[in-house]
Amino acid sequence: MKHSRTAIWVSAGAVAATGVVALVLLLLPGAAGKPEQPDSTELDLSADLGQFAQRMSAESGYTPPSPAERRAIGDGVRLVLDGKPLDAKETLAAVGYTLHNRVDTATKRTFSEVSESTDSARGWGRILIDTADAARLAIEVPHPKADLGSEQLGAGLFRQVPGSVLVIAGAHRRAAPDKQADMAHTNESVFETVHELLVQRKVPVMQLHGFRNETAPDSDVVVSAGPHLHSPYAEKAAQRLKDAGLSVCLSWVTGCEGLEATTNVQAKWVAEHGGDFVHVEVSQDTRFTAEASERVVSALARQAAGR
Repeated sequence: MKHSRTAIWVSAGAVAATGVVALVLLLLPGAAGKPEQPDSTELDLSADLGQFAQRMSAESGYTPPSPAERRAIGDGVRLVLDGKPLDAKETLAAVGYTLHNRVDTATKRTFSEVSESTDSARGWGRILIDTADAARLAIEVPHPKADLGSEQLGAGLFRQVPGSVLVIAGAHRRAAPDKQADMAHTNESVFETVHELLVQRKVPVMQLHGFRNETAPDSDVVVSAGPHLHSPYAEKAAQRLKDAGLSVCLSWVTGCEGLEATTNVQAKWVAEHGGDFVHVEVSQDTRFTAEASERVVSALARQAAGR
């Protein structure tokens, strides 16, 4: 059967064109290998964390994770910090966690969120990571709802410090027996696993709490480094708070009974392994007064920035 030269040329041209198109598609970012990341979802971070805390119950909502589950989530967070979000998503999915891109409507900053999938609610918490910069500050909120308003302090500080990582507990501290849901007093939690990961990466930690006014009536803020009470990092943070016009109880000078973090497991881990950690207790009046709470946040942000 004979073919005309024209037909052969047309056929050859079509094959060549198809090859060029295929090559172009292959070279496009994300065209080969793993799929592109999903679009970012906008949210008001302060309002979102406030609603998250309000939904917590002091009677239920926490299931202790297994060592393997803690390890998997820690690996997922590490992969996010290392700039490997697709690998992180795959690792997290194995234990019912997921990775989302978020945009805070107040700052327009994009961040990554590591959290439980919608079909599971085990109270293991959320980890928010500003990936625009190398991790420079870990902000920990171990007692949302119980220390009402501490989650707002965390949101405010996260907004002011680029490159920060916000770790917020996922359940009320009394949601399970034997302090299993009290993130500051158990070392068998996702919260503690992420804490250790960040400290190992030389990221300083600011842990935020709240106290009732009558516990330390003459103080707006109580500052401690944990078991040893004093450290240069804690002292600098205290000075920033004083410079902001706040009344600060220095645990290593006058003592601040019940608020010194001497039994805090994250503080103990840092004391044993090295690193920078400051435990900041904020009075109820200070937390619930917008101007005063902003002074706390701004002072701690200046400390994080080295100003």
